[in-house]
Amino acid sequence: MPAPRAIPSPRTEAGPHGPQPAIVFDHACLGYGSKVVLDGVHGSVPRGQALALIGPNGAGKSTLIKSALGLATVASGSVTVCGRRPAAARPHTAYVPQADTLDPEFPVTVGQVVLMGRYRAVGWLRRPRRHDRIIAAEALDLVGLADRSRDRFGTLSGGQRQRVLLARAITQQAAVLLLDEPFNGVDAVSRDALIGALRELKRGGAAVLVSTHDLAIAHAVCEQVCLLNGRQFGFGPLQSTLTARNLRACYGAQVLEVDGSTVVAGV
Repeated sequence: MPAPRAIPSPRTEAGPHGPQPAIVFDHACLGYGSKVVLDGVHGSVPRGQALALIGPNGAGKSTLIKSALGLATVASGSVTVCGRRPAAARPHTAYVPQADTLDPEFPVTVGQVVLMGRYRAVGWLRRPRRHDRIIAAEALDLVGLADRSRDRFGTLSGGQRQRVLLARAITQQAAVLLLDEPFNGVDAVSRDALIGALRELKRGGAAVLVSTHDLAIAHAVCEQVCLLNGRQFGFGPLQSTLTARNLRACYGAQVLEVDGSTVVAGV
């Protein structure tokens, strides 16, 4: 029997016209209750690719991620995840929030935090098996923290904690990974570790949505970009979508040209 892996072989949902995209936004209007936050989102993300969500604070990036979790209202249009409504597809999604609810003073180890990602598969009333511990150990190794498994979670730096939370999500072996500002405030070592782990997840067939203010991260991790500021200003390949013209429309005067590179200032 092959050893369990944190990143399983890709499973592709097939339809009558071939493989189905992992996530599809079809002219989606999104919000909470009767309040509309984001309008006109249209595009799709295939397995093995990443989509960067780019826009200023309050643009609707978190709302778009929550719509893929079934936690935001779809007022019109549709959102589908793995061919299903988002709420029905939750067993196939993993989420890494901006700030975790774990109290840094709570006496829990890094390894225990990562094992929490296996509870959906194991059940809350059952103990993790050897199979689950191997998957958790591999996930922790993937983010470069295998040697910190026994350390208390609260003793880690902010960037290291973010890597642990990604490892926890990896153990869920989800087809879709949703990350809300995972690179905010992380150090260079953690940044590189997160980028490497996300690239490996894509090679394993996962689809990734990641919100970020950093255009360099988008270029390092993602094949596509969605530009947002209350509505969609572009959705497609980086080279044709992440342009100074589109960024200026999305951000306004905050977009600058410096030595031939596009810089978004003030975010």
